[in-house]
Amino acid sequence: MSILSNRNPYTLALAGQLAEIPFQIAHHLRLSKPLSRPEKHLFGSKWRQYLLFWPPAEGIASKNSVVVLYHGGGWRVGWPGLHPTLAEFFLREGFPVVMPAYRLAPFASHRHMREDLNLALVYTLQLLQERDLENKKLLVGGISAGGTLAAHLVFDRETLEDLDVRQDMFSGFISFAGPLDLYRMPPFGAVSRYAGGKPGSQAFNTANPVRHLSGDEQVPALLIHGTTDAIVPFGCSESFFEKYAGPKMLHPLPGKTHLDVMRFATDDIDTAGLLREWLKGM
Repeated sequence: MSILSNRNPYTLALAGQLAEIPFQIAHHLRLSKPLSRPEKHLFGSKWRQYLLFWPPAEGIASKNSVVVLYHGGGWRVGWPGLHPTLAEFFLREGFPVVMPAYRLAPFASHRHMREDLNLALVYTLQLLQERDLENKKLLVGGISAGGTLAAHLVFDRETLEDLDVRQDMFSGFISFAGPLDLYRMPPFGAVSRYAGGKPGSQAFNTANPVRHLSGDEQVPALLIHGTTDAIVPFGCSESFFEKYAGPKMLHPLPGKTHLDVMRFATDDIDTAGLLREWLKGM
């Protein structure tokens, strides 16, 4: 029996998918075709409290929503605009784009990131009013760890009420391989550090977005996830989908890895077509 056959196949898959990260980043940078330069806006006093705003692209019919997209990176790394092709995809479809930053672990946990979500939301609404875009709704999504934060923003109605914001201001929710049920995640230290506590603790449960589902949601939700994702298992989206009572679509990507979910913006024609169809009327 070879040494490789004694190894955990999940560990090997995880190592392989982590190793492809720089190549995937280079892929998106190489294929980037900027439609405009984003504006940088500060929404707080901390250095990670800023967002990038791409105004509507000239010559393209404007849609009824603004896309708010949160970056991934395991709640530890990453920044808005890391994959510029994502903003460019939505701009070509007629959506202005907002990409907020947020404080990162290990110096911040969910509690701090939740504060950044609130500040960014309030600032975004003010910014849209200043740009005569206040009649648009928000289409909120996230990549990987950003999907967790996007779900909190849309579905934590108690916090929305504290901000005097109604959930019906959101036209849709998109998760690209998001950890939407933390109990379906492998025992990564990054998950507990993000949550601010171990599984079973109050902090962990508070940080788990699936727990905010009330059974009467009306926001259309689209979940895109690779079936062979070794970083965020497909079951994270599957669990959220099963519990979600509102309009929903789960789009599995057979044989695709964690970072493959972003290829709709470059060369995944089938997923791009499905996403464009789902975006109609948004």
